[in-house]
Amino acid sequence: MEPAKRFKWNIIAPVGLIVLALVAIFWLDITNGGEATPGDPLGQIGTPVRYTVVPATVTPIGFAPTPRPRPTVAASVGGGSPFVRDEKRKSDLLLLLDAASKVKARDGSYPSTRGNVQTLCAYKEIDLGCKIQALAVGGDSVADPAKNGYWYSSDGVTAKFYASLEEEVAQAQQCKTNDVELSKRDNVICVTAS
Repeated sequence: MEPAKRFKWNIIAPVGLIVLALVAIFWLDITNGGEATPGDPLGQIGTPVRYTVVPATVTPIGFAPTPRPRPTVAASVGGGSPFVRDEKRKSDLLLLLDAASKVKARDGSYPSTRGNVQTLCAYKEIDLGCKIQALAVGGDSVADPAKNGYWYSSDGVTAKFYASLEEEVAQAQQCKTNDVELSKRDNVICVTAS
């Protein structure tokens, strides 16, 4: 028993455990072919290339059908019936009228086209109606749902906004204009700000 006490077990025991762990790792490495195989790469990330591995997920029990896509609000604005699109045009004209009054209050007059009719904001660099459309509630959402367009004319004192509707408009409600392009369109309505 005396020789066993001479050994320093506080050093030998931890070293023995480390040797035992290394032998176990070596044994497992030999029995598994000596080479670890990584999972399937999902994509390359960073430099140098590292692979992202996505672990397998549990498949839910039962049948769950894929939901059908529903149209968004933005997609339905251009769609819908002619009545719905015409109602949007009418409300847009009122928004433009309100924005024009803000421009007049700020600048003292409406942006003048010298009485000529031009598109509201089809040509952002030259159309004066862009200044008004930018102040309208909704800004860029004030746009014709079927891309027919809106028109604007002003002499600085009064401003007029035009839209061409799809549904029939009574003759008394149609806007009379001398503009050649607008006279080619059917069912033109307008609102005027003074």
